[in-house]
Order: sequence, then C-alpha cells, then structure tokens
Amino acid sequence: MLFPDLFKRNSRRSLLIEVNPYQILAAGFTRPDEGVAILDCAAEFDSDDDLGLRQWLDENFDKQKAWLPVHCGIVAPEALLHRESILPRKLTDPAYLANLVRDQYKIDHPDAWKLSTLSPLEGTPLLPEGTQRPALICGLSQTDVHHAQQRLLDHRLLPFRLEMGILPLLGVIANYKARRNDKRAIVVVNIEQEHTVAYILGKEGVHTPAPVRHGFASIVHAARKEFGLTHSSAVRDRLQQNDEELLLRATKFVRAIGRDLKPLVDSYEMTTGQPVGEIYCAYLPPALSWITEPLAQVVGRTPFTMECKDWMPTVGIQAADGVPNFGQHWLGALSLLADLPATKPESVPTEDAIYQGPWHIDCRLSAQLPNNKLVRRRFLSTVIAGALAASSFTLMGWLLYFSHTLAADTAFQSQRIVESQKAYNDLLQTTRTLSIRSARLDRAYELMGAPYQVSDLILSLGRTRPANMRIDTIEATEAGVTMRGGLREPSEQASRSLRRYIDDLRREPAIGPIFATVALTSLQREDESDSLAFEISFKLKKAD
Repeated sequence: MLFPDLFKRNSRRSLLIEVNPYQILAAGFTRPDEGVAILDCAAEFDSDDDLGLRQWLDENFDKQKAWLPVHCGIVAPEALLHRESILPRKLTDPAYLANLVRDQYKIDHPDAWKLSTLSPLEGTPLLPEGTQRPALICGLSQTDVHHAQQRLLDHRLLPFRLEMGILPLLGVIANYKARRNDKRAIVVVNIEQEHTVAYILGKEGVHTPAPVRHGFASIVHAARKEFGLTHSSAVRDRLQQNDEELLLRATKFVRAIGRDLKPLVDSYEMTTGQPVGEIYCAYLPPALSWITEPLAQVVGRTPFTMECKDWMPTVGIQAADGVPNFGQHWLGALSLLADLPATKPESVPTEDAIYQGPWHIDCRLSAQLPNNKLVRRRFLSTVIAGALAASSFTLMGWLLYFSHTLAADTAFQSQRIVESQKAYNDLLQTTRTLSIRSARLDRAYELMGAPYQVSDLILSLGRTRPANMRIDTIEATEAGVTMRGGLREPSEQASRSLRRYIDDLRREPAIGPIFATVALTSLQREDESDSLAFEISFKLKKAD
C-alpha cells in the first residue's frame, strides 16, 4: 500500500486529537494552503473510551478507509518540562543535555527520551551560543510516545504531528495575555491523579515550581469523607454532579492542593516582584470545571476565563456552521492548531523537523510510522531479501550437488587407494632402498673427488716430522690445510729446522704434488715455555 500525499498539509481532511488525563478531545478539520483551519465536527470521550472514538471516526470519516492524518497532543504524567539554567554553547555536545537530565532529574536512561530545549519566553529553540541563560528542558519518554502512536495506529490514525500538549497551551495563554496587555502573571495548573503541576507565566517567561504532592486523588479522598461514600466510582460520580451542595463544600475538597500551591505562587511574587492575578486549571472536563473557582479562592487569586469563539479567529482557527461552541477545556486541543506569531522571521519547518514553530515540538518516533519513505524502504528491503533468499536457495542447491558429487568421487578414489595400497607399499620400500644406495654412491663419489686422502696426509706429515716437533692441530679448509704445533729448540735452530721440514714436505711425493704452496705462516714463542709455536699452510692447487 502506498500513501500518496499523506503528509501534505493541503491535501485532505485531517483529525485533531488531544489525550489528556481526563478526556479524549477529537475534531475533524481542513486547512487549505496553510490558511485558516476549519473545524467541521468535534466530540469528547472518556480517556479510556476507545470504542466510542472508533464509532465516531467511522461515522465522520467513513470515506477515508485508509490512514487518517492526525495532529495529536498528549499529556503524559511522566513528561519532563522544567526551567533550568544552562550553557547554550554546550548544546553542540550531544551528551551535555543527556547528562544534565540524568543528574538534575534522576532519569537513568536519557537516551530513551525525546529531549529538546526552548526559550522560556518565546518558545523557540535555543541557539548553541552565548553564556548561561534560562531554558525550558522538554522531554517525553519514548515509551510514552510509542504507546500514544500505537494507540492512534490501532484506529488507523497516522500522526502528522505528536506534541507535548502543555507546550502549545502555555504558548496561547501567554500570547492571549500579551494581546490583552495584562501585566500580571498567570498560574496554569494540571491536576494529575497523584500530584499537581503548576506553570507560572510571567514577564520572564515560563517558571516551573516544584510539583504539589496532592492531586485529584486528594479531592476524591476528601469527598469520600465529606459525603460518607465508600466506593471510588461513587465518589467520582458525585463529584461530577455540579449542584449547590457540592459547591458549598468545594473549598474543603481542594484545600490540600491549594494549601501547597499558595506558597509557590507567593514565592514567585516575592522573587520576581510581579503579581500573579489568575489561575487556570487545564484539561478539566465541564463536569469538573467547578474545581477552578474554589482552588483560586484558596490560593487567593481569580479564575482565568476565556471565550474560545472570540479567541479562535485571532490564531487562524474557525468553526464551521453547525459545530457547537468550544468550551474553555478545549483550549489545550485548539492550541495545537493555533498559529502564534514568531518574534523573529522563521523558515517553514520540514515535516520531519522537531521544531514546528513557537511552542510546538514534534515528538514522533518517525521510524515506527508507515509513511511513503518507509513503504518504499520496506518494498526495496523485501525485494532485496527475496533476491537474497533466491540466491541462497540456488547456492544451497549447488552446494548440495557439489557435496554429493564430491562424496561420490571421494568414495571412488578411496577404493582406488585401497586397491593400490600394496603397489604403493612396494614402491615406498624400493624408494627407501634406492635412497640408501644413492647416498652411498654420493659419498663414494665425494671421496673419489677429494684432492687427498686424510689418512695418507696424516701419515706423511707424521713420518717427516722432526724429533723435537709436536703437531697440535691439522685443520682442513676449502683452500687447503693448516697445521699448527710446537718445536722445542732455540729460535735460530728452530727456524732452520722448520725450513728444512718445509723443503722435505714439498719434496714428499704424497704431499708436494697436491699442494700449490707449502709455507711457514707463523712462528712465535709460546708463553712461559721454551717451545716455539708455528703454523704451516698448505694451499691446494686450483682445478684445471
């Protein structure tokens, strides 16, 4: 299956969806040529009502049986959004942000998170330059992103963008306050199940105080005691009955959250000198919207109010005829489509870019989504894998044939070897005998070719030796023979005796004809002795 023009923003009808702690908000929209986004249908579901969402999609997008492009925002309980002072120039080091997150926020595996940094005032990425400055460190774990993507894919919804829902919400509220020229700060509160997170939007941008340790569960606990109910489901149903009795006791229900939230707000005012005027409880469905007013009273501020129908045209959003007015709880979902003005001219981001405009960060795991490029890659991978498989089968068949042929040839040759073993053994024995006899002949030939017989030479040297002479060594070399010894006579007499001895050697029939020269090469007195040491050299004649 191919997906032509699936990610072109002006190609087809798309879906807006927000998954927050309380609800799933969904709306169909079109945005031709990057113009005004027109919402033509909308619906609200419980956060776990996948069946209701599926039925609504079938009713409103029945003509789109293929993948439906969706612009999604998620509010994950474990999302990371903190204001931190960093050194932007170190952002060029991939390990800097990961190490900072690991050390500051005790995240053991930051490589399994989608991390980004934004300016807390403008919502734009920080340039990797300059000195220390505040930044918003934003992150979603890849596990949460994968779960959100898979949940969308199960409904045939293909994420065109998947964002941290809180970021664009903060951006539109800050923009709305700036257009009203409201100098007071505002507190945006997200009441989770077990804790509450507050974001303060002021003159220095977004501030992120520590989370409040009480959440919606504390409201349920207080209501259970106040109304005498036992089951949590009964308490939750009672909290959604917005009657006079509930409103009279509402302050008691939110007192735990407000008691911990008020010091954070007061501390901000004392630190920055900017007053905090309003408080906004994000993502609360209409049945729980009563929580905002008593919480604002406990904190000592006023509830934030905003008419979505008046605000939407200012950010490029329009509701089609017949679509009901959007309540204030839709502000987070609608902020995903809001076109907020950038403080600096920006180029149009690419589809795969993480930064998609002020306060918009795309957290998709694109490699896990079925898009055109992925389909082509899979097709090519399949073709290559098929070709490799066919080649493997062909090679396997050839190897089997070769193995069979080799086994047959090996058996035949083994039989031939067995049959020829006797002849081979006889040949080995004959070869050994021949080698021994050849060695004898070679030795005899060497002896016949020698210029003299060693035994005859020694006998001749000994027979002609004077009585007072001793022979110590007779050394044969390639050039001839060297004889060394001693003579026990006075020097002059020894010299004369050696000359006579050399003359006798030259005339000796067994010695003179063999050697070209016979000469005395050394004569000297031995240490601590009355003998004279001599050396006589016999140089062989050159072969003709």
